[in-house]
Amino acid sequence: MTSAPETTAILAVTETTACPPATACPPLPPAFPPLPPLPDQVGMAGTLSRASQTAFRWANRYAVVPLHRAGLAVWLGNPLTGWQLLLTTTGRKSGLRRRTPLGYLIADGAAWVMAGYGSSTLWYRNLLADPAVDVLLPARPPFAADATGILDPIVRARIIPRLVRSMALPGTMIGCLPWSATDERVLEHTAWLPLIRLSPAAGPALVAGPDDPDGLGWTWRTLAATLATLATLAAFRALRGRSRL
Repeated sequence: MTSAPETTAILAVTETTACPPATACPPLPPAFPPLPPLPDQVGMAGTLSRASQTAFRWANRYAVVPLHRAGLAVWLGNPLTGWQLLLTTTGRKSGLRRRTPLGYLIADGAAWVMAGYGSSTLWYRNLLADPAVDVLLPARPPFAADATGILDPIVRARIIPRLVRSMALPGTMIGCLPWSATDERVLEHTAWLPLIRLSPAAGPALVAGPDDPDGLGWTWRTLAATLATLATLAAFRALRGRSRL
């Protein structure tokens, strides 16, 4: 897989080989404009960006990734924190498997994610070098997928606003409130962010389920967690009351 500018250059190449007389020439794929460069992040914006990258790196490594691998990530998804999948790429230099939790959306038979720190995002650079990845969705077995960067503005306009809103509070990191902003404003704030389609390499197309964004699986889990917390607090108070007798 190539970077966005390189992909655009490849798509723009004109076919020069004549088609056999008995066949019709297939239509060339459309050439889409490359993504604009990431805005310069200086001053407080740059400081906050670097701090957030460091915070996410440590939180993902020692908390979120272990929960995903233990099959407990399904308990994390809700309309407040958003939903996450676990993407596994191959390090372009080390060759090691690198795991990254990402907000996602299920649409058009595939999972969709964005590189939140632009084209320099480490996992994005890994899949440019090797688009064969593994995906782990909440409450589902992992599957192999092919990663494809999407430049088509029509597809981006249809997918990105839904994807950003599915991220809930983390989605505000684009620079606006996604749930109150128009689609056009969300697209304006994400114009330089790569959009990636994760298509299953084999098997059926993906269909959104109750544990994916917009699903209702989180409702009974939240209720169960609340009841368990209340029962634990009640038991603790009862023990304290007995110890005072």
